Amino acid sequence: MRLARSILILAAGGAVLAPLCVLGHGAEFLSAKLTLLPDAEVLLEITADYGSNPLIMDEAAALDALTDPVRLRQSETLVPLSNLGKATISQHHNWAEYAPAAYLPSDTEGEAHALITSAWRWRSAEPEIVFEMPKGKLHDLLLWTLDATQIEAPPKWMLLLAGDRSRPIPIQQTPWWRSWMAAAGAGGLILLSAYFVSRNLTLRQRTL
Repeated sequence: MRLARSILILAAGGAVLAPLCVLGHGAEFLSAKLTLLPDAEVLLEITADYGSNPLIMDEAAALDALTDPVRLRQSETLVPLSNLGKATISQHHNWAEYAPAAYLPSDTEGEAHALITSAWRWRSAEPEIVFEMPKGKLHDLLLWTLDATQIEAPPKWMLLLAGDRSRPIPIQQTPWWRSWMAAAGAGGLILLSAYFVSRNLTLRQRTL
């Protein structure tokens, strides 16, 4: 049943059938919120629910599920999230900031949610990000993207099963003129520092 439901969600593209198919089963997924920040920075927050997820029995199981939930594909290599640095771990009870509105329907509001979120933040060297779920993974991943520079735009989301690969996700590149201005500013500071150092040396020589 889970596989059939997941296929329906993918076929619908998350547009019409997704809320119906997810109804009553939202907590069975890991929720991965990808926030696109300026200057090619990205924030990935993956949340596990061990309060009402039948596949995650306790806190230890939730932490285990978040250890290696998904990987970055770079060329032909799958890069573990641990290679991006140490994750920031937080515990909370509110899905509002960590899942799209259709993820948990109203009939789950009375359930107890014990949530753990692992967060990674890094600057991407690639113009696009591609995630891939290693084969054999138990937990499906609901990956949704939020553009921090376009707050009013609705989030885009996709469901990843074991062995699935996400579509390429363009990141927010630094505009060329900002890079040029930063380089020019740094160069100006170096020249200004060199001028003051040279001037001080000249004044000292004159006083001697």
